[in-house]
Amino acid sequence: MIPQKNVDPEDVRHGSHEAAHRATAPLSDFMIRLMAEELPFLDSTSRGVVYDALKRHAEAGGPIIESQDQLPPEVRELMDL
Repeated sequence: MIPQKNVDPEDVRHGSHEAAHRATAPLSDFMIRLMAEELPFLDSTSRGVVYDALKRHAEAGGPIIESQDQLPPEVRELMDL
């Protein structure tokens, strides 16, 4: 991560961001920001698979995803986690 001036490192990880509050994905604020950084590296077909997997997770009543190891298996595989 690029060091930011005048920003508490704890706030970067645990802070609250307006864009994350507006997302509908079943992800914590931190995971939304992490995925937003990584998704552009996937092709459009793979991004569609990620979106569908997260949608199915939410529709099934799955818990909010707080860490990479809680992501659906197909998402972890696509993102090489």
